[in-house]
Amino acid sequence: MESLAHFVRLSTAGLLLDVNTFRAQRDNPYALREGFLVVIVLGVIVGIASLIGSILSRMATPDPVAVIEALQRSFERIPLFSGLQEVNPDFSFEPIFDQLTAVFSILQWSSLVGAIATPVVYVLRWLIYGTVAHLAARSLGGDGTFAQTLGCTALASGANLLATVQIIPFATVAGTTLLGLIGCYLGLRAAHNLPAWRAFWATLIGPILLILILLVVSCGALALLIASAQGS
Repeated sequence: MESLAHFVRLSTAGLLLDVNTFRAQRDNPYALREGFLVVIVLGVIVGIASLIGSILSRMATPDPVAVIEALQRSFERIPLFSGLQEVNPDFSFEPIFDQLTAVFSILQWSSLVGAIATPVVYVLRWLIYGTVAHLAARSLGGDGTFAQTLGCTALASGANLLATVQIIPFATVAGTTLLGLIGCYLGLRAAHNLPAWRAFWATLIGPILLILILLVVSCGALALLIASAQGS
């Protein structure tokens, strides 16, 4: 029972911004293992909530295949369709609507794939961010180990508990990213004993680098498109 309460405290630290739990995690000999478990379990919970919400949303909306079939029948009744068939007797909307039906049939499985992928995405995001943040914190004078960095920043995943609101059909949530960054700030400050401003910059270096990389990639892709257009 005590271990369950301990795990609940770790899992909700990022949601409640529990500074004491972040500080205690630094000296926890099992910080890395428990942090990994927190990230995985939260990913599974959010994935299941998203899957249930998608199923309930689908139950509350018309069958997309039936909608496509109704649209096809409507298109085939318009005068334009008759005119096109007079010009080309082989003309038919059927291939187009068959493709739409195939696409929607595949999309029906997207919620299940998303539920399975969510914990994997959470772990990868935690590891990548934790690695960049650790290097940034050490360069700014931090004294924490890599395991302490990951163990403390894992608690920031508790912010993702807000995403369980997706279990309600058509519900959306905002603020998880900001709350998660605040949790990472608390985690880095606790893990590395950093002053406030150094912990602040160590927290933001990862997102800033990501934005710069996306800008460079976007500019490169735009330049290639312009060059190919001019070449043609």
